[in-house]
Amino acid sequence: MSLAEEYTETSDNSRLERGLAYVQRNSRAYLLIAPAAVFLLAVVGYPIIETFRLSLYQSPADSNIETFVGLQHYVEIFNSDIFYRLLWQTGRWVVAGVAGKTLLGLLIAVHLKGDIRGRKFFRTAFLIPWGIPYAISAVVFRWIEHPQFGYLNAILLKLGIIEQGIGILGNPSLAWLGVVVADIWIGTPFMAIIFLAGLQSIPQELYEAAAIDGAEKWHQFRYITLPQLKSVVLIATLLSTIWTFVSFDVIWTMTGGGPISSTATLVIHIYQVGLQNGNLGRGAAYSVIGFLFLFVFAIIYLRIYTRGGDEL
Repeated sequence: MSLAEEYTETSDNSRLERGLAYVQRNSRAYLLIAPAAVFLLAVVGYPIIETFRLSLYQSPADSNIETFVGLQHYVEIFNSDIFYRLLWQTGRWVVAGVAGKTLLGLLIAVHLKGDIRGRKFFRTAFLIPWGIPYAISAVVFRWIEHPQFGYLNAILLKLGIIEQGIGILGNPSLAWLGVVVADIWIGTPFMAIIFLAGLQSIPQELYEAAAIDGAEKWHQFRYITLPQLKSVVLIATLLSTIWTFVSFDVIWTMTGGGPISSTATLVIHIYQVGLQNGNLGRGAAYSVIGFLFLFVFAIIYLRIYTRGGDEL
């Protein structure tokens, strides 16, 4: 045995011994989390594995017969133009929705933290959109944006901005924007509450010291508030991205993915392919691809955040 092989074997054995010693030292902690780990594997791991298995078969929804097709669904998806159009529409929907909710939520949280009259009332009132079922909110916004009876067109006509009602949800170029506005209205309260909790955890002494040094409000916000809110913003935007990506109720209730599939996202297409058209295998393949997108995104997002040594 050469010196290099002997060194490698010794190093591997040492690493194994250290690992076993670590597990032995923390055996009680592993025993305590074991039930939760088993539960997670059952309710999270099994559906993921089953979805991946289903994606390898030609599985009509109205039949128990399954035909193994391997990666055929994936090859056909990656070779289709529909998939890349769905990626663009899903990315546009997620970026616009999360950015709108984050900016509005932060703006509302900063103002709610201030000493304003009726602060408790406003804090409660801003939670109302979050408490209403998504489908109900979507129906309300569908009427607000109605070309003949909607409040939005009535206001624009009253102000003289438009000369006749605009069918926002019937226009392939504007429909996605009309849906995003509804999603931002629904999701902003959650972001505002999360940011408000983060703002209240920032020590007031930092602002007092900055004020004594002559720092203006904008500089206090930039050099104190934003850095202190970094971890809160990370978690809130990560959760919001995942929820917006998998959001189904708002789009389906307002447009059903139309007109001409202009508001269809990956999730809407999965429902149409897998359940409406009865192709469970193809729908499962789309689901696996969507899951992998979110999984890789979460890893990259957390890696970028923890690069500076921060911990969640």
